[in-house]
Amino acid sequence: MDIEIRTLEPGDRDRLAAVDGGNGWNADPVLWALYLADHAIGRRLVVIAWEGLRPLGYGNLHWTPGYEPFRAAGIPEINNLGVDVTVRNRGVCTAIIGHFEDRAREAGRAVMGIGVGLYPDYGPAQRLYTKLGYRPDGRGIAYAERTLAPMETVRLDDDLVLWMTKPL
Repeated sequence: MDIEIRTLEPGDRDRLAAVDGGNGWNADPVLWALYLADHAIGRRLVVIAWEGLRPLGYGNLHWTPGYEPFRAAGIPEINNLGVDVTVRNRGVCTAIIGHFEDRAREAGRAVMGIGVGLYPDYGPAQRLYTKLGYRPDGRGIAYAERTLAPMETVRLDDDLVLWMTKPL
């Protein structure tokens, strides 16, 4: 598979919307309008992995993440990674993460951050991030980017995450 990583351009959302990428694939026009605006002002780097004219996956590198420990330490966060279900386990996500790590190094960052969900749908991502060298940041789990206290009850959904870091 020949994967090319390119930054988001106007009109790419329509190509993403044409793909039935399976669980986790998000082509919401409101979300992509936000991504395009943030990308244009440098708040986040948004990339799409392509094979020719076919989008295979996408992701964001947020330079000032909402998770306070990352923001305070100047750790950029990889978020909203999506890979078309028909090409999963073929290196697409690894290529996107590698691209983000290279951009962070070029920007003088020494650590990269990523959050991963805690229910079974995230099992492949949990294994991949560990394989790529990401380790828990030691603050426990968080809900909606806020570290949870002992005995606190929250909903098990996409906002319940384990934050991980990797030295670059």
